[in-house]
Amino acid sequence: MGSNYTPNRSDSGFVSGDTINAGSFNKYDNKRESNNKHSVEKDKIRKKKTIKRRVILGSVACVLGIIIGIVFGGLYYKNYLLNKPTYEDSAVYETFIDENGNVRNIAEFTHQTQHEIIEDESVHNFLLIGIDSRSSNYNSKGTGGLADVIMILSVDSDSGSIKMLSIARDNYAYVPGYTRPMKINAAMSLAGPEVLKLTVENMLRLQIDGYAYVNFAHMAYVIDAVGGVYCNVTPGELNAEGGLNWNLAEVNKLFGREPDYNKVTATGDVWLNGNQAVAYARIRKLDSDYKRSERQVEVMRGLLTQFMNLGVSGKAAALDNILEHVVTNIPKEKIQEYALDFLPSLKDAHIEYMQLPINGCINQGTYGGEWSIRPNWNAEIPYVQQFFYGETREFDPVEDIPNSPSLDRCPKDLKIEDLLR
Repeated sequence: MGSNYTPNRSDSGFVSGDTINAGSFNKYDNKRESNNKHSVEKDKIRKKKTIKRRVILGSVACVLGIIIGIVFGGLYYKNYLLNKPTYEDSAVYETFIDENGNVRNIAEFTHQTQHEIIEDESVHNFLLIGIDSRSSNYNSKGTGGLADVIMILSVDSDSGSIKMLSIARDNYAYVPGYTRPMKINAAMSLAGPEVLKLTVENMLRLQIDGYAYVNFAHMAYVIDAVGGVYCNVTPGELNAEGGLNWNLAEVNKLFGREPDYNKVTATGDVWLNGNQAVAYARIRKLDSDYKRSERQVEVMRGLLTQFMNLGVSGKAAALDNILEHVVTNIPKEKIQEYALDFLPSLKDAHIEYMQLPINGCINQGTYGGEWSIRPNWNAEIPYVQQFFYGETREFDPVEDIPNSPSLDRCPKDLKIEDLLR
């Protein structure tokens, strides 16, 4: 006969008078044990999910941290590079001294033209200036030299193309503040880069977005920043008076080095360091200013090609060294857009190059005891428009240079392809 057990509420939580037998109580214990096991399993699953979620969240946080670090690190480095050039405020050159010793304002010489200046939103033109000064310290106003190199770098952000127009320094041009024309390279030493920029704009009816300049001592550092360049050196260019090694010895003397320091001995496609490449680019007495311009562009092309062949870290290191030697009025945002974003992204380092003056559009020789080039700028302007913009437009005529050929004597049907070098 089975025994009965009547628990009190205080013993088990059952109401007094409820009766269960021992078998029912055993079932209750088994059920509670089963529930406990189920609860333990749930806890394990919950803990696993929690750990997994924490791992996922931790990984996401880590990735986000890396991305944020890269972004802010990149922004910091970009800002660092953007602070490397010497930025000139155009207000510094608002005034200059004219031929009569009077203080003149550049704004006086900026006139509204009858015909709209040709332009395209994707095309931006920058004036590159190389100063004929051997000093490692320079200032373009007052203590700077002649503009030995005058180039327009035209960047088309839509097509991803780079074009370069070299203007021979002996071209005669009208400089603001002076009634008689002179060699265009004199504008830099007389009144600074803003007046040279305005001279180029006036003579070519072209919009220039800014300028950048270096002197020869600094150009050597720029070339060394990419590791040097290849140049095709002929036997005649190597050791003749006014040749590569002759120019190099002159630079060595200025810096207190032996004349034969880093002397070049090979010909053909030769790898040149900064000082050697600058000495090569300065060769002129052997042939002509035209050939000299071609050598300068050869060095510039080599510089860009070598830069493009560098890896990401190499390009950053090169820009770190290059930008500190540049003086410019180009705003930081434009430096970032083209030097830090556009240029490194290019897949092709090819540069199309054209040279002024154009054969057939000039007279050259000794006039008034000075050798000079007398171009007909009005004959050349349409070719420059076609080169940069792929079209021509009407423009206000430029005042003729004395002893220059008349417009009807100049060729009007030359193909741009035939003018490229």
